Amino acid sequence: MLVNCDNEEVEEITNALEQFTEDKTLYLYGEVMSMEVEGFVDDFLCSVFDYLVDCEFEVKVFFAKSTKYRKNWLQKFSQG
Repeated sequence: MLVNCDNEEVEEITNALEQFTEDKTLYLYGEVMSMEVEGFVDDFLCSVFDYLVDCEFEVKVFFAKSTKYRKNWLQKFSQG
């Protein structure tokens, strides 16, 4: 089945797909490492980052939380 789209529609679809599939690894790293100001050490935050890189659902949950709840999540993560 062929879809009749003009160039503008194709460009919009292409941009949406690129944003959807864009690698968010650097953003994740920045967000995790920003928790250093909350008293977490770099080595621990790097371990959290390594864990989250492989856990897409956990990343979504982490991003959705405010700093207060990210801190709670990190404290629970540190306890295993």
